[in-house]
Amino acid sequence: MLAGILRWLRGLFRREADLFHLEIEATYAIRASRRNPYFQALERQARDAGFLGGFVVGQDGRLRPGPPREGLDRLHATLALDVYPNPAAVESRSVVDYDAADLPRRQPRARVVLDDDSELFLWLDGKTLRVSGEALTRAQDALQRR
Repeated sequence: MLAGILRWLRGLFRREADLFHLEIEATYAIRASRRNPYFQALERQARDAGFLGGFVVGQDGRLRPGPPREGLDRLHATLALDVYPNPAAVESRSVVDYDAADLPRRQPRARVVLDDDSELFLWLDGKTLRVSGEALTRAQDALQRR
């Protein structure tokens, strides 16, 4: 019981744990897209909006720009800028929810693909980038087992 109380108290005063470093780079599913002016502008917009680069992923899925830190796993992901709904997410367009087309349009989540072919979903929550997906869940589970 005392151990549980001490763990609870430590949780109150502990900063959110960092789970891993995520490097996201732009890619294209169609080779010709790289030369297309629309996609060139979209890549610039993705960089300016903060969708591309190196991030430290926090326990709650928040991304903070930053260099790799010692002790954190490094994951590499690609954001295909010519695959729906990624362009809509980068441009902050809303899309129809196909499961409930009569509801208001929703903000799409961008899909990034990790080197192991698993996916993370990336979206803007206000001005904060967040991710969700299997890699985040695995890292959260590993942190809890420590």
